[in-house]
Amino acid sequence: MYKLAFIGGSCESIAGYPHFIASQMDKRFEVVSGVFSTNPEINKKTAQRWNVRSYYDNIDDLIKYEKNNIDAVSILTPTPLHIQSIEKLLKLNIPIICEKPLVSSLEDIEKIEKILDVNKHFLVVTNNYSGYPMVRELKQKILNNELGDILHIRLKMPQESFLRPPKSIKYPQKWRLKDEFIPMISLDLGVHLYHLAYFLLEEEPSKVLATYNSFSKYNVIDDVTMLLEYKSGIKGSFWLSKTALGNRNGLHLEIYGSKASAIWHQENPEKLEFSYFTGQKTIIDRGSDIEMIPNPLYHRMTPGHPSGYIEAFANLYNDIANCLDEYFLNKSFSNSYVFGFEHAKSGIQLLHNSSISDRNKVWVENLI
Repeated sequence: MYKLAFIGGSCESIAGYPHFIASQMDKRFEVVSGVFSTNPEINKKTAQRWNVRSYYDNIDDLIKYEKNNIDAVSILTPTPLHIQSIEKLLKLNIPIICEKPLVSSLEDIEKIEKILDVNKHFLVVTNNYSGYPMVRELKQKILNNELGDILHIRLKMPQESFLRPPKSIKYPQKWRLKDEFIPMISLDLGVHLYHLAYFLLEEEPSKVLATYNSFSKYNVIDDVTMLLEYKSGIKGSFWLSKTALGNRNGLHLEIYGSKASAIWHQENPEKLEFSYFTGQKTIIDRGSDIEMIPNPLYHRMTPGHPSGYIEAFANLYNDIANCLDEYFLNKSFSNSYVFGFEHAKSGIQLLHNSSISDRNKVWVENLI
């Protein structure tokens, strides 16, 4: 079992508890230390509530006293602060598991490139939605050519949180109400759509045309539409919004091929719907004869008892643990479900180019 430290991710944050539960669900990691919050009381309360043996006021003290007692660090601070922790940990060659997005800008990407040694460092990013069994099943069916040639894709992630924030948490946080060149909504939601599109297609967009809007009272970008073109001929679109009433977290995937199309909704994650050129429609779930059946991680409970967000996160943490097994053995790893710096860099590049597109009202070449 790998010993894990948290930087950020207190019991009062959005990301903290899901990471805490998911990392330990299958006994691959144990959270043993952390700097959970800059607020001393919340920091202490988190350690006590989660029964974490040691906690510190800052990352420097955590590294000083725990660097020989931990195997990896999960970075769960607000996105603009990621780069500070990444630079410190890379210089000490401490394995990093970073909450998406990796960083906020191309400038931060350049800072990492000056330090990162792919033959030495371990740096992965948690894109958890691709941990759902039926999303992985969809990827396999695309690889098996069951959908035929992919013609176009439609991915969307509408939420209502800037018009009707959830009462269960303090939202929106102040750091989410400040846009830089890449707006925060793109860093929050756009990276998910980029990741899922690449996860399924294994191809980068070659061109992007983006439109930004602001509909809420917060004076930030809260609605983004992106049109995409791929060198293979695939066309695509992303829609992300925090001003779409009626959508709690409306993550929705539509993949259209020459033989069949597929639709998946995150709020109904057990179902994967296919429509075929014959006119036939089918719906499969974990109880169907699917390729994901042999993996027990996708069947913690029998079909009909839905596997959800935390389980998908736990699947990813299992994959990351497998990568650490390889890394500690030979300083390299390979896993089709775990993505690191290069993937994160490509995502930030696409979002950066989207901002250029919105400002100039033109298609922008997405050179990777």
